[in-house]
Amino acid sequence: MKKLHLLRKHLIAAVPAFARDPERLLTFVEDGSIEFHRGPNLSHEYAFTAQLVLTDFAGDLDTVMLPLLQWLAEYQPDVEPSEALSFEAEILSNDAVDLALRLRLTERVIAQVDCHSGRIESEHVTIRFERDTCPAAQWQLFTREPGEDDWNLTSEWTAHGG
Repeated sequence: MKKLHLLRKHLIAAVPAFARDPERLLTFVEDGSIEFHRGPNLSHEYAFTAQLVLTDFAGDLDTVMLPLLQWLAEYQPDVEPSEALSFEAEILSNDAVDLALRLRLTERVIAQVDCHSGRIESEHVTIRFERDTCPAAQWQLFTREPGEDDWNLTSEWTAHGG
């Protein structure tokens, strides 16, 4: 489940609250399965629901959602839009929430078997779908509250290829 590790790394780099305290981003796997086809090789695909739990989060939720959606567009673009992401929240105070995000991920594993040597070569294939129409390597997120005139820099990160 290397994809989930990539996602966690991306969010820690992109979200200032997680960069300061990465332990506030918990990651779990729910409802996992493996699709396997009989044959000479052992290639298979993991399919699972990743759960990301943001504990005591007091920042702007866009600082999490936009980098997350950007990552999904690159690493899981075939996800059904209406099923891409779901969430639950517990409001802790006027400023803080515990938020549980769920997203469906898949990950292919190519496993080639050499019966003569007894060797198995296994490789996780994490396909990245490049977006040529938006090649920026450095991203900055600006937000503003309703009624405000000025935009505020709330987050910045480097794209995976940058």
